Amino acid sequence: MIYFFKIKYIKVNLLKNKSAFTMIELVFVIVVLGIIASLAMGRMDRDLQQEASETILSNIRLTQQLALRDNKHSSNSGWQQAYWQFYLRPCGLDWSYRVSSNIGLETAGVASLGKAESAINPIDGKYLWATNCTDLNDDESPSVLLSKKFGIDTIISTPSCRDGNSESTSIAFDYLGRPHVGSDYDGISDFRKIMLDDCNITFTMSTDQNNDDNMDSFTITIKKETGHAFIIGQESL
Repeated sequence: MIYFFKIKYIKVNLLKNKSAFTMIELVFVIVVLGIIASLAMGRMDRDLQQEASETILSNIRLTQQLALRDNKHSSNSGWQQAYWQFYLRPCGLDWSYRVSSNIGLETAGVASLGKAESAINPIDGKYLWATNCTDLNDDESPSVLLSKKFGIDTIISTPSCRDGNSESTSIAFDYLGRPHVGSDYDGISDFRKIMLDDCNITFTMSTDQNNDDNMDSFTITIKKETGHAFIIGQESL
């Protein structure tokens, strides 16, 4: 019994001697947590732009990789229309993209690119295809809705990326990885649609992370001849 009371006495003394946080220490901890939270929020905003640029770049490269493994040459005079294509298109104020190949050569043009002829997103296992720029079916990847998912407002391509005055941008790749522009409408297989100048595509978002009155933006370049694609300022990615 005496031993029990000694142990209890020691525990009580330990509790009495235990120091607590002072008010100053609590305020300091709250301030530090606030700073960390503000930095984390800023990082989340930057990550949206980074996620958008890396997603688009990855799928341009995916298009080229599919083309390298899939020689579309055939006896059909319009066989170049079957190249794998990365197709950016506007729907009013919104934007989306597709990664597709006109496998059946049913009709010319990107409008003939069906879902069944489209690539599968290796990230989510869904088609890189959508009917429009705002709505999806369950088997279509959300990453194709550039405005809805990433807040991209405008996309401007240099003339080397476009066939004529169209706002849409369709970059196709042959079995050597070379980029072509407008081959989806070309019924003559003489490689005349091969890209002659580097293509620059600038994506402007609806955010102003730096509060400099300029909307956030990034530019992806596709090199002529090689088709090498990269984000300007992040060439090592």
